[in-house]
Amino acid sequence: MRNTKLVTTVFCCLICAYLSAQNKYTSKINELLEKYESADAPGLSVNVISGKESIYAKGFGLANLDYNIKNSDTTIFSLASIAKQFTASAIWVLVQEGKIQLEDDIRKYLPEFPVYEEPIKIRHLLNHTSGIRNYHALMALYGFDYDQTYYDNNTVFALACKQKGLSHLPGEKVAYSNTNYTLLALIIERVSGQNLNEFLKVNILNPLKMHATFVRVANGKTIKNKAVGYQKRNNGFVHDSSNQLSYGAGSMGSSVQDMAIWMQMLNEQILEFKPLAQFLKTTEVLNTGEKAKYARGIMIDTYKGYTVAGHSGYAFGGRSQLITISKKEIGIVVLTNLQSINAPEIVYQILDILLADEETSEAIHSTDVNFEPAKLDAFTGDYKEINSDMTIQIFVEKDTLKSEGSIGRRATSLLQFADNKFHRKNSPQVKYDFTPASTHDMIILFGGTPFYFKRAVLIDSETVNNNDFVGSYFSEELDVTYHFFVENDVLKLSYTNNKNIHLHPVQLDEFGNNRRTLYRFTRDKENHIIGMLLYSEGTIKDIFFEKKAVTN
Repeated sequence: MRNTKLVTTVFCCLICAYLSAQNKYTSKINELLEKYESADAPGLSVNVISGKESIYAKGFGLANLDYNIKNSDTTIFSLASIAKQFTASAIWVLVQEGKIQLEDDIRKYLPEFPVYEEPIKIRHLLNHTSGIRNYHALMALYGFDYDQTYYDNNTVFALACKQKGLSHLPGEKVAYSNTNYTLLALIIERVSGQNLNEFLKVNILNPLKMHATFVRVANGKTIKNKAVGYQKRNNGFVHDSSNQLSYGAGSMGSSVQDMAIWMQMLNEQILEFKPLAQFLKTTEVLNTGEKAKYARGIMIDTYKGYTVAGHSGYAFGGRSQLITISKKEIGIVVLTNLQSINAPEIVYQILDILLADEETSEAIHSTDVNFEPAKLDAFTGDYKEINSDMTIQIFVEKDTLKSEGSIGRRATSLLQFADNKFHRKNSPQVKYDFTPASTHDMIILFGGTPFYFKRAVLIDSETVNNNDFVGSYFSEELDVTYHFFVENDVLKLSYTNNKNIHLHPVQLDEFGNNRRTLYRFTRDKENHIIGMLLYSEGTIKDIFFEKKAVTN
């Protein structure tokens, strides 16, 4: 009897301790998110897990402004790019069944695809090391009208097949491209004979009891309890009217309640799917010998001494962020239906709340590296993103290294945490790596996604004769003509569905549009402009435009 009472007492104490901790987290998370509680604006839903329990699940704001429907933990949101890990999980199933291999050349399943210098393998698609150009950027570059024109995976595949070059050799580096996961979806469907939604339902989603999760493989289907995605515009909100139907890289729906199950799986708490979690979190060694941080639909990084696995998503009308720490058996997911809500920032703020009372010093010190305090002047200067017009100025102010970007709003302070490595003072997940390399001078990692930069010699607009670049230029790969002209002493660009784009000088014979697109003009031996090479988003390079002869 005494033993029974003792066990009961201990059990009650444990329950009380758990509830006390849960209430403490609830109060702090509520305080963090209370600004999103609204009766007339879109918002978000959140789920936080610890072990096999959800310790916080709540919706804020409205799922539908027309009908005043509130967001909840069962509301269906767009997952955006979090969908990639589900596509990768379908590849895992096919590998387990012996129907494909990661070392297979993708042309085994997609024979229409171009032959490049080196074969692209399935594993290159999974970890974004294929070098294949991002179709969203390509479509923007030829003036695709998202509001009026339909496209699907076949459209994307046809566009990919027209491309004559890659951004880099397969396996050389990580360069994020949605085209990779569209191609994976096509491979899955050709091999399995099922569409991606059917395949995932049978092999992944139904066994996990994630019944609210799906891939949108057709338009017009009614989706109950779905949040409408909104953008802020003119003191109000507008929703997406696009009819696109490309999936594999996105176009999935789920609730934070379902995603709690997925986070438990990623934390290797569901025995049947532990091999899947390990597959998704497996990183590979690049051709350079460096280990990639992007695994298979999952980014692997460190935060406050812990290894974290996660992914973000960004689309019209919403953002998403998922993060897990297997060692702590915790996970956080935030899904929004308002594009301006910063889901990644919210997730890391919640993670800070969960880790606030932890004795993290031991975990942090276990990964410490002995380094000499940097001579900060060695890192200062102007940098330009490779295959983009985005520039970053690194400078020293009051003995602190700072970074200010051409697209950013203000300078941010950097703190050193290892040799040649810094992170943002207020965002430790954003890291700057100045480790010497032959292909780049700096990498900026946003939660594990790398952006590559080289030192730049920026030029003053006063030294540039804009009239040298006036003319019409045609690209066979994009089937579009670009018209460059001067207006009010500014070089401007117009092409299909894009008018009067202001350009600014970057380096010699280079101009940018301040949206990660670079126009590099080429000259002949007599120094005449004869063409233009187009670069964009870090994943597109060397798209050639020939200058048209002037006819009278």
